[in-house]
Amino acid sequence: MKEFLHGLPNAAKNVLRSNWRAIFAFVCFLIVGYIAVKIATSVFGRAMDRSRLRGATGHFLTTLVKTGLIALYVIILLAMLGVDTTSLVAIFSVLTLAVSLAVQGVISNLASGIMLVVTKPFEEGDFVDIGGTSGTVEGITISATRLSTPDNKVVILPNSTVTAANITNYSTKGTRRLDLVLSVAYGTDVTLVKRTVLGVIARHTEIFSTPPPTVRLSEHAEGALHFTVRVWLSGSDYWSVNFDLKEEIYDAFNEKGIEIPFPQMDVHLKQ
Repeated sequence: MKEFLHGLPNAAKNVLRSNWRAIFAFVCFLIVGYIAVKIATSVFGRAMDRSRLRGATGHFLTTLVKTGLIALYVIILLAMLGVDTTSLVAIFSVLTLAVSLAVQGVISNLASGIMLVVTKPFEEGDFVDIGGTSGTVEGITISATRLSTPDNKVVILPNSTVTAANITNYSTKGTRRLDLVLSVAYGTDVTLVKRTVLGVIARHTEIFSTPPPTVRLSEHAEGALHFTVRVWLSGSDYWSVNFDLKEEIYDAFNEKGIEIPFPQMDVHLKQ
């Protein structure tokens, strides 16, 4: 035992002399790799804080990236020490696959969330229609998009559902075209209808003069003449003007004696 302890320093010196390059490379990678993981994690975290995935979502993604980098860092260190990492990599791959299959729905929503951030079909505060669900976007989390509906309900849509659905963004352009279809009885003076509707439109300063409002006879339907009304306005005024025009045009038609048809049936009796 004494001889072993006495010869230990010399053995260590011999090992250092013969393997100093490998030891130096290991120490350098140990330090540089640790610093690189810290820097990469910090940069990714700051990027998440500046994106729409900030908060809990950003922290989760940062932790995920950090864990992956640390795992890669440890495997490389073990390989430099001469440890056979083939089995370790295989086990890690199997575990990764098992976890992926168990949380494939979460991963799908996560990937869809990243796609939404990259493509930016909408932003927080936009009024959108996603697969038939309309509302104002309150936020995008790691797995879902949160909408606030006009009747003050909160709808949570999985991100995978959002990316697979048709998305209509009513806020991107800032302006919208309001289309109305009006029905009047056959025999009504077309010029009178157009003049009456344009008179109602002229009361609303919210409606743009360019492009000019349009009132045209669009269809000779069964039992009625259909007129199409098109006006342009700010998206924020859409619903208020929509309701106001319908009410005011109805009153104006009554004042002008313009008949609004309703379903009816004529019965002819033969004697």
